[in-house]
Amino acid sequence: MRAAPRILSVFIILCLTGSFIIMPLQAQPVGWSGDDNLAFLLEINDTSATDSDANNPIPIVLTEPVEFVVTIDVGANLTLKSGSFSMFYLSIPIFNQPFDLNVPLINGVSETILNTSLDLSTLTPGGVDLVSGTIEGTFSLTYTLFGSSDNVTVTENFALAIGATGAGALSSVTGMITVGFAVMAVFSLLLSLDEFQKGIFAARKMRKGKTAKDIGIFPAPVVLRRRPKKKEKIGKEELIGRVKQAFPGAEEVAQYAPKALNVVRPKSKVPVGKLAKSLHLKREQGGILAAAMTHLGIFQTKSVKTPLKKVAFSGMSLAFTYWSIMQLMYNTTPDILTVMFSVVAGLIISVLVGYFMAWMARVPKLGYD
Repeated sequence: MRAAPRILSVFIILCLTGSFIIMPLQAQPVGWSGDDNLAFLLEINDTSATDSDANNPIPIVLTEPVEFVVTIDVGANLTLKSGSFSMFYLSIPIFNQPFDLNVPLINGVSETILNTSLDLSTLTPGGVDLVSGTIEGTFSLTYTLFGSSDNVTVTENFALAIGATGAGALSSVTGMITVGFAVMAVFSLLLSLDEFQKGIFAARKMRKGKTAKDIGIFPAPVVLRRRPKKKEKIGKEELIGRVKQAFPGAEEVAQYAPKALNVVRPKSKVPVGKLAKSLHLKREQGGILAAAMTHLGIFQTKSVKTPLKKVAFSGMSLAFTYWSIMQLMYNTTPDILTVMFSVVAGLIISVLVGYFMAWMARVPKLGYD
């Protein structure tokens, strides 16, 4: 795709400074762009760029070169200063090439200044389409009238349709990646909501009692903490003995109490489920040990584990993949501001939902008393 820009400036200058046909200026027909001073016709595969938009993109085949032809019609004495050619895929720049000209032109010049092709076969290695959907493009020319220092830019946008449309677009590499991200975002959101639900049920149980002994076995999502500064001044055997006496059913797990101190370190936050896994205990056994040590004031709990960040990321990802799928299947071409607004809106909504569920999962403070 970078072969054309390297020859673009030279080709245009040669055409404009060489011999050209001076033709009388006529009213511009349909399909031309620009203004009364500098009109131009951009043709892509023999189709005018003015006939293409997001709803009517120009179909191209990646295995065949794409023909670009630009013809100008000058209506005033001017200097053609520069030009620019750019293309975007999913609102991401994939090609951007400005070029300097500084060529003086007189009223009445009509000339083809560009007739080249772009080879896009590199986007189909092994016959597999890397991209599919709509490519948006912009071609512009900048000029200055004789005797004026003001630059004037005339621009035309175009849209290209690559590969299959509809459901067939999802078979491309881009389509499969997009679908993969969408599926991952949906599953991540569902798993996060399930984790939130477990946290809400755990919090509901924790709110039923005023002490750890009243509650009984701590649920797996309950988060355990330790004092940030003070260190428990208690021997190993004494700790085991106190745990045995502190809680019904703690006798069989009391020997794990010293190791639990190595798992739940000062200033750390460790869910009961992680404590049980680290000590190779069943969840119920870990819940008993956590309740006993909280009852003794060694641990403290005032929250349950809630996947707020996962929910927020999933909502943001779904908002982005929505526009990706819409572009792949329906040639929708939202601008970058629309995409960003959707992503931010998805993030805000997800965060609000997450905070609401976190409020439902609130837990009274237990321990350190």
